[in-house]
Amino acid sequence: MLPGNTSDTVHQYFSYLVRHPAFLGALIGVLAAFSQALLISAGGPEAYGFCVACHTRDLVNGMTNIIAGTSLALAPISGNAVLPVMSVAGVLIGAYLSARMYREHRIKRGDLKDYAIYFLGGFIVLQLAMIFGGCPYRAALRTGYGDITALAFIITMAAGVIVGTLLMLRQAQKEDA
Repeated sequence: MLPGNTSDTVHQYFSYLVRHPAFLGALIGVLAAFSQALLISAGGPEAYGFCVACHTRDLVNGMTNIIAGTSLALAPISGNAVLPVMSVAGVLIGAYLSARMYREHRIKRGDLKDYAIYFLGGFIVLQLAMIFGGCPYRAALRTGYGDITALAFIITMAAGVIVGTLLMLRQAQKEDA
């Protein structure tokens, strides 16, 4: 054991490492690649490892098929499962529990117009993601397969995030003044 290397410093370093964006990005990338390998071996399509848009579609279509007896389209891996892909429910539950645990959960009060705009915005984003394959996780997996259009999507999405952030900061500065 190195001098000065106590369990407290190891704990502090681990705590710092777990919160570092580069470490978390690498960890998420490795987990996405691992889940992608498992899903392909189980009969899933390429670039389906963790696609929020595709999994939401499969969840809604699968539940509709079960409840209403319809035959809406599903990815092969979801069609062969007893229940549709539940990763979206897992993400929502995990995010809620994490926010509660770190005391970051706040309910934003608004009027009916605000809720309608949030719903419509989410609906449009999900529909465009289905049309253009616009889930960032899926785009990253597709880039790994050598898809140059997915790389272009990631670059333009990053540019959109930067522009949107700058516009939101400008709006916040106007409200503070």
